[in-house]
Amino acid sequence: MKRIITLLIALLVLAGCNAQTNETKQGRIISLMPSNTEILYALGMEDEMIGVSTVDDYPKSVKKLEQFDAMKLNYEALLKAKPTMIIAHESMKSQEKVLKRLSDKGIKVVTVKDAQNFDEMYASIDQIGQAVKKEKEADKLEAKIKKEIDDVVNTYSKKLSGKKVLIEVSPAPEIYTGGKDTMFDDMIHKLGSVNVFHDIKGWQPVNSEAIIKRNPDVIIATSDMTDKAYRESVEKRGGFSNVNAVKQGAVYTIEADYISRPGPRIAKGLKELAETIDEAK
Repeated sequence: MKRIITLLIALLVLAGCNAQTNETKQGRIISLMPSNTEILYALGMEDEMIGVSTVDDYPKSVKKLEQFDAMKLNYEALLKAKPTMIIAHESMKSQEKVLKRLSDKGIKVVTVKDAQNFDEMYASIDQIGQAVKKEKEADKLEAKIKKEIDDVVNTYSKKLSGKKVLIEVSPAPEIYTGGKDTMFDDMIHKLGSVNVFHDIKGWQPVNSEAIIKRNPDVIIATSDMTDKAYRESVEKRGGFSNVNAVKQGAVYTIEADYISRPGPRIAKGLKELAETIDEAK
């Protein structure tokens, strides 16, 4: 009888330990930035995701999750969702008070740096991996991305060496582009090409006169417009008829998500950027 009682106690203790382990594993995560969401999914955290931002769209399954406006956080709605962790972003400075209130309620808030180059992107993956206890998976993801990037660079860098590139984040009338300390600049540099606005810092507006003077060989926009529609709009800009990119018809559009989200698909974006620059002869 004593053996039976001892065995039952042991089984109950073991069951309690298993229950505690399972409970620990069942986190409830809300991600408020698409790039961070993609990293979380790549680390195998999909079963613990309960919410994303209103602009999240990848992978497709995120559309089934509850959505939150990252730039106008609803404290009550977030609290009601009962998250154990919120993955926020450095760009959400205006939401710091709400995030602080949630943190005070015992919710773990992780603020990920706004990665503006590949090294900072790897640091973001490390940070998220540590937060969700997926350090090994984070290391594997980084190794995979690095190999994919090296493959693209080895294939294209010699062919694209010296090509002058302009990437327009938004087209006319208010043209914005990325200078140094931006992911676009780092991508162009990795491909051996030249960002014509490397001398400016961060994301800034630029005027037509400055573009004409710098005379890019390739003009690319992160736009929903077709190549044809965008090319026609650039051709109509005053003074652009003498710009190399316009004379050669080297005016293109590119999928914004691939090259603007520092995460698992960045190598795909780098390849698309390389292929687009390579089209310009």
